Amino acid sequence: MRRTLHASLLALSAMVAAPAQADMFKPSKTDQVKLGVRASAEIKKKEKVLPDSDQRTRLLREIAGKLLSSSPDGPKEPWQYSFDVIDNKQVNAFALPGGPIYFYTGLIDKFKTEDQMAAVLAHELVHIRKEHWARAYGDQQKRALGLSIVLILLNANKTFTDLASISNDLLVTLPFARRDETQSDDIGFDMMIKAGYNPQGMVEVFQILRDAAKGGKPPEFISTHPDDKNRIKRIEDKITKLNRNFSAQRPLPW
Repeated sequence: MRRTLHASLLALSAMVAAPAQADMFKPSKTDQVKLGVRASAEIKKKEKVLPDSDQRTRLLREIAGKLLSSSPDGPKEPWQYSFDVIDNKQVNAFALPGGPIYFYTGLIDKFKTEDQMAAVLAHELVHIRKEHWARAYGDQQKRALGLSIVLILLNANKTFTDLASISNDLLVTLPFARRDETQSDDIGFDMMIKAGYNPQGMVEVFQILRDAAKGGKPPEFISTHPDDKNRIKRIEDKITKLNRNFSAQRPLPW
């Protein structure tokens, strides 16, 4: 018994001391793409997704192209991006793991400029690029399993990702950590500036969402995000520190 326990502890020590390996609980990038493609196909069956010819969809994809082309990591990324608009009054936008991004018309209707749309889109792109959903899912699995030592020792070289068991709803509803939301704000801020957009558009998005939340349930887009006032101040402070002039925001063409 002692020898078995001793061997187990040695094995566990070796795992801890070994170079960091891929998180066995976090879906791989390949799996994230598969999950995103699967969920996106289901969304297009159930929701009223606007046609490619719709001017809102065309503009969303045009802005996405500018944001991605300004990223030095763009060509190296494994993601399969797609950008679509759902005809629905929800004030929301979301990214699926692996690349698909959806905006609701209810959110787009709140916007006045392309820069505001670029702010939300950049934020969602960071969620994909930094694998925030996959990390949140991995953390959830660890908590559920309690990280049993025996389980770790018996499955050290395996992955616990079962794609078939992950519901499409979970791909949309699993909340991100506040730190991930802040990271998406910060990197998204840099992305939109590099793409030639005015970062004041990001401040205005947070103001729009704050106003939309008054007197009722907050929009899903901000339900798990940092406090509105704090987000607005952080971005305003970042703009002030840059001490530079930006091009005027571009009004939406409709």
